[in-house]
Amino acid sequence: EDYIDGKINLPEKSVVITDDDGNHTFFVLAVPVVQDRSIPVTSFVITSWYEDRLDEKYEYVNYQSHSDDMHKSGGNGKGAMVNYSYNDIVKDLLESKIKIENHTQNNCTVFCYPFGHYNETAKKALKDTGYKLAFTVEGGRVKPNADKFALPRVRINGNTTMTEFKNSVN
Repeated sequence: EDYIDGKINLPEKSVVITDDDGNHTFFVLAVPVVQDRSIPVTSFVITSWYEDRLDEKYEYVNYQSHSDDMHKSGGNGKGAMVNYSYNDIVKDLLESKIKIENHTQNNCTVFCYPFGHYNETAKKALKDTGYKLAFTVEGGRVKPNADKFALPRVRINGNTTMTEFKNSVN
């Protein structure tokens, strides 16, 4: 947030490592590596699926929200979040926030849109419930003055080579 606001500078090739969902495979395959190498990561947890995951304490894993129960399709083929009313979005966001904060004792202020789908109603609900940043699945790098509620990411998966990753962050 401070980087986006122009309050701090970061090295040119800085990265923030994130994981979506809170799935078991991330914790079995990646967490031992990040713990061993002291690499901070943010895990965006779907709290209705993986609330028990929040009880697993790791020095370098920061839990944040990927919704409580909006990670499902909606009526128009897009995610539920862009189909829900403002009040229903707020209810879900607060439920996820409460679960994360109660289990971890950390502030939950960062969100990752389910399927990357969002609209102005979703952004307003996030702001009104105390979130400060929200990530999409749109490709790109975060830059100063970026829209804090539509942040891009460089996505990688199990088939991404190190060369492809290096090229994507250059």
